[in-house]
Amino acid sequence: MTFEVTVVIPSYGRSSRLPPLLRALAAQTLPSDRFEVVVADDCSPDDTADVVAALANEVPYRLRRVRTPVNHGPAAARNLGWRSSDAPFVAFIDDDCDPSPDWLRAGLAAFDDQPNVGIVQGRTHAPDGESTSNLGDWYIWRVIEAPSAFFEGCNLFFRRDVLDITGGFDEDIAYHGEDSSAGWRVIEAGFDRAFAADASMSHPVELRGVGWHIDMGRLEDRIVWCAAMHPGFRQQAFWRPWAYRREDPALVAALIGVALGTRFRPALLLALPYLWWQRPSVRHRSFFRLCLQVPYVDTVRLTAHLRASLRHRILVV
Repeated sequence: MTFEVTVVIPSYGRSSRLPPLLRALAAQTLPSDRFEVVVADDCSPDDTADVVAALANEVPYRLRRVRTPVNHGPAAARNLGWRSSDAPFVAFIDDDCDPSPDWLRAGLAAFDDQPNVGIVQGRTHAPDGESTSNLGDWYIWRVIEAPSAFFEGCNLFFRRDVLDITGGFDEDIAYHGEDSSAGWRVIEAGFDRAFAADASMSHPVELRGVGWHIDMGRLEDRIVWCAAMHPGFRQQAFWRPWAYRREDPALVAALIGVALGTRFRPALLLALPYLWWQRPSVRHRSFFRLCLQVPYVDTVRLTAHLRASLRHRILVV
């Protein structure tokens, strides 16, 4: 049976998150005989297989699971998922998201009468009632209210033939930038993009901790890698062509200022922009801890940028 759209969910070791999402997909306004759902299991060590098998008898749509031979990140899982299908459209959603009932219908509608649109982003927001305005430094969330240079894979639609042309997600990057690369491949192949505000979903607000942010900082060499491959990404996603964030060159200036300040005290003034932009609130209960953690995380990121700059022969701080 050929479906109109295949929904691909990459997942690794998070079987407890799948039931709420799979039940939410059962509430889609798009009739259940028009789509299938594929859980792309990235070689999970938990009971993902059993969870999916049990829910396959509960949900009204076709649900199946594919499994990567080794754990290799969401790029490989997503690619395995869409390649296992022959539907003309593919929708990607992460296993921790909650789609609105009109998510699929609205995402597909963005392709109507637009034959050159190859990729569509949906709207992603925080769960109802949750504010992201006063959170601490080590929370993560996704709020996407307009077309994004990052083409976040949590809410993304493709024409299947476009994926065939571009190759889908970049398995060399594997994680942290693989979706950005996939989106820019579509643009560079000559296709248009669109944004579907009604194809909405919520993304959880989670406290991941400083350790997770350190790990992600080490992976920012892949952001530089993506920028080297896709000039459009560099132009739109970076603060400046040579700086990912404004805090990064400010940190360089601060480090230079501290180094020179032992001999020339006015050089310490070079640290002021970084200290101002990255200062934690004095009212924060972990103020003194953050005064150490924030510069450490930023230094890890900067080191990854400089390492990748040498490797890919572009300057990014």
